[in-house]
Amino acid sequence: MTKTPIDDLLINEPQIDVKPLYEILNMCSRGYKIFCTIHVAVQNGLFDILDEPKTPDEISRELGINAKFACKICDVLSNLGLLERIGDAYKNTELSSLYLKGDSPLSQLSVIESLNEEFKVWNGLNEALRGDQAQIDEELFFEDRVPSLASEMLCGELQRTVRIIADLPEFKRAKRLLDLGGGHGLYAIAFTKLNKHLRAYVFDLPGVLKHTLRYMKLFKAERVEVISGDLFRDDIGAGYDVIFLSYIPGGKNPSLIPKIHSSLKAGGIFINKQIFYHDGEESKDPLLDIGWNITSFRGVRKADRIYSFKGEVSFEEYIESLKSCFSIIKVIDSQQFSSFTISGAECPLDSKMIIAKKH
Repeated sequence: MTKTPIDDLLINEPQIDVKPLYEILNMCSRGYKIFCTIHVAVQNGLFDILDEPKTPDEISRELGINAKFACKICDVLSNLGLLERIGDAYKNTELSSLYLKGDSPLSQLSVIESLNEEFKVWNGLNEALRGDQAQIDEELFFEDRVPSLASEMLCGELQRTVRIIADLPEFKRAKRLLDLGGGHGLYAIAFTKLNKHLRAYVFDLPGVLKHTLRYMKLFKAERVEVISGDLFRDDIGAGYDVIFLSYIPGGKNPSLIPKIHSSLKAGGIFINKQIFYHDGEESKDPLLDIGWNITSFRGVRKADRIYSFKGEVSFEEYIESLKSCFSIIKVIDSQQFSSFTISGAECPLDSKMIIAKKH
């Protein structure tokens, strides 16, 4: 394309319409502003006081915020379907009452806060592009993410997963289960509620287990214990009927297979639910991969694609490694258990749940 003379820019319109670019920029701008509005609403406890209709003046007095701002924010939230407008007043919709109130067992406030922190991480993209990745502590990273991950799992994936496993004859007979890298411990807690003879152990890093203990108290867990340690370095115990892994760093690393095998009883089952990549598979969404690589962990090396680490292998290679000491019972695709999450909002990641039996 020939260059337009500078004088012509004042007289003739550009040959290429700017509209497609502005549509992209407006989408970015509007999306961020909507998020900021939702974030400030939950920060100030707006949804916590709107089980009954309230006017902007009533909201202003109760929360100590500007009434005019409150009205505009409520209008935005009403347009999004998060509030219902009744005359001059506003009240929660069923969606907001269930997911945006701080005292709801299904509150997603930690997910919103986690997303806000992720936006801050993206501010370091320019530095990462020049090789200056921000280094973060692996244990602190996962410690901070536990409440968000728990909230996401409670929206469907946990329930679907435990129902699938509860139907296995081996689970019905199980007495001891290890939730390896179990984090929030919700799987272990749910398993013990479905098998009254089961004792479950949640193994994870020391800083993470404080969240496990909190969820154990919240859900009145019985027959659940915690074990502190690093799954790659420390002993994980023995004599288990079931070992369960779900979305843990290194969960696709074949070096863990012999350790898991030796910790299971004869005929015990190993269940591994991870985001797997296939041989030669292209990334489903480079945007997710960019976010993954803005930071690096101290002591453990990330791989290029989201939720992947050095030493992990493809799905096909992992299955072959597993066959050396396990019989594959079944492989379940994500459509049967996965739920809609923030991380999967841009594209569905290929989760699989492998159920294998010790030789």
